[in-house]
Amino acid sequence: MEAFEKLEKVGGGTYGKVYRAREKATGLIVALKKTRLHEDEEGGPPTTLCEISILRMLGRDPDIVRF
Repeated sequence: MEAFEKLEKVGGGTYGKVYRAREKATGLIVALKKTRLHEDEEGGPPTTLCEISILRMLGRDPDIVRF
């Protein structure tokens, strides 16, 4: 997270918040999703795991930030 500067909150839901942010090194504007993980859940909510799986499959897309 140190590599990004949060600019504004653009949305949110049950499991997290989405922010408009700027990558400090390049100035590129990106969307960051901060996901909440409840301590009583092992591995995280199923919706979050599904979302991460989809983003990993799209990892070669230039619009997807790599993990």
